[in-house]
Amino acid sequence: MTVFDPEHFAHMTGGDVGLQREVVGMFRAQVASWALVLAPESEPRACRAALHTLKGSARGIGLWVLAECCETAEAAFDPTDGDVAAALADVHAALTEALAALDAFEHG
Repeated sequence: MTVFDPEHFAHMTGGDVGLQREVVGMFRAQVASWALVLAPESEPRACRAALHTLKGSARGIGLWVLAECCETAEAAFDPTDGDVAAALADVHAALTEALAALDAFEHG
């Protein structure tokens, strides 16, 4: 699975480079607030809501790995589905990769 799908992003933005920059800027701005909530010690409802929102944003941009990690982390809040801390660590790692891929897209 690819970290970033520029063809999907181009499709979603109609190939408008200005719009792409704006969307990436908004995504980066939101990441700062989401990152504060994406922690095992956070209130579970707030963390799940942030994961759900981040998952949708990631899918809209074409950040497939990040979206999948968010989905896995959402499911980890169910006690039968896994370790929340490990799933959130995967989200943070995928988020770092996603931001690097967006940097490369913008400057490449």
